[in-house]
Amino acid sequence: MEHFCFLVILSLSALAMALQLTTPCNAIQAQPQPIYDTDGHELTGNNLYNIMPVGRNLSDQCVSPSSFREDQCRVRAILTPCKQFRGTDGYVRIRLAEVSDSSDTEALPRLSTDVVIDFRGVVTSCVYPLQWYVRPENTKQMHVTAGLLTGMEGCKTPAGTCMAEIFMFRVEKHGAGYKLMSCPDAPCRDLVLLDYAGRRYLTVEKDGREPLVVVFKKFHRVTLPPASHPQLG
Repeated sequence: MEHFCFLVILSLSALAMALQLTTPCNAIQAQPQPIYDTDGHELTGNNLYNIMPVGRNLSDQCVSPSSFREDQCRVRAILTPCKQFRGTDGYVRIRLAEVSDSSDTEALPRLSTDVVIDFRGVVTSCVYPLQWYVRPENTKQMHVTAGLLTGMEGCKTPAGTCMAEIFMFRVEKHGAGYKLMSCPDAPCRDLVLLDYAGRRYLTVEKDGREPLVVVFKKFHRVTLPPASHPQLG
């Protein structure tokens, strides 16, 4: 009997040790994976990026804000030739939603997690940040839109980050790049292109269109070399 009890205790001890060894590995595997830019670096919440399509003969295009509607201070996300950008026009910031109003730069945006996206560096007289959200338009599609946040659910102040479901997006690995998804409710749905009135709009998939596959190109700030002092002859 004593020998049997000893074997049971030994077996339980071995099982406990096995669980201790395997649990950290499982925990590591469960962590959301990083998102990488075209330089091979992880995306961070304090850098700016171009969102650029992959394939479809759209390699010279970037996601950018359309012209403002003066009466509404609202823009839609469209594709524009990247060469038309001036300064930081059209660049976006992608932040982990749960820390978007904090200074925690260590919480990097990850795959399969809620993120908030906004256009940065766009000169406008409107007081509202150009944070992305989705809304219906007269095209009978849900368009990716930015600006005019007055009275919208989940928006604290004109300068704050809006946290309602219509402002939530996700990034997922897809083919040679990534796809963006809108997550106002489950399940999340792909962002796709809509050709309408001579423009390509970023909209939410509703009729089986293929997702827009993109990559993220970091904005590199130009630094001038230090001025050299003239040499006296």
